[in-house]
Amino acid sequence: MNAQHPTRIVRSGGTTLVLLLLSCAPAAFAQTTATLTAGVHLRAGPDIFYPSVVIMPPGAAVQVFGCEAGFNWCDVAWGVQRGWVDAAFLQATAPSGPVIIANSAPMLGVPVVTFSFNNYWGAHYVGRPWYSRRAFYYNHWNRWPHGRPPPIYRPRPPPPMFRPPPPRPPPVVRPPPRPPSTGRPPTGSRPPASRPPPGGQPPTGRPPPNDRPPGSTRPAPGPSPQPQG
Repeated sequence: MNAQHPTRIVRSGGTTLVLLLLSCAPAAFAQTTATLTAGVHLRAGPDIFYPSVVIMPPGAAVQVFGCEAGFNWCDVAWGVQRGWVDAAFLQATAPSGPVIIANSAPMLGVPVVTFSFNNYWGAHYVGRPWYSRRAFYYNHWNRWPHGRPPPIYRPRPPPPMFRPPPPRPPPVVRPPPRPPSTGRPPTGSRPPASRPPPGGQPPTGRPPPNDRPPGSTRPAPGPSPQPQG
């Protein structure tokens, strides 16, 4: 009887351990399903510097395993393809409605994961054309272990609309100026001053000037006297 007690204890402990692992498995391996809001590249690391694994179409459903610190890039799977995608293009369903993972990852319970270059590339990218350049990308990972933040998407402003110039008003037709009237002297002019004729002679039709001083009388002309004897 005593020899069987240790065996029962071991079996009981093993069953408890299995049950504990099963109870923790859903929380440890929980995944979030997200939808792409646009066509984006699935990158081989959390940075646009890494090569593109595949281009995913808009509306594609992906499984989110976790996101880097800051929730800028997330580790996702699209079918058999595995890689990282900008969290600003991942839309998930929350109790309040659709949300973007980049802004609502803690509310959705998305875990924070770390990108380990050697382990990740060795597990998913052996045989890829760019795998032979792993040393080049490894140096970038040493400089930016968490990946640089994705660039902020700023839509380009629309091109300026062509607007025709406003129509010009028709030219004003004015009548030509009237010539001055010949029947009337010009306004403000004076009549020309009279000048004596040349030679000092009085003008014809006028009496000669009186050379006598004023007050003297001139006898009237009479018959000339007749000579006597």
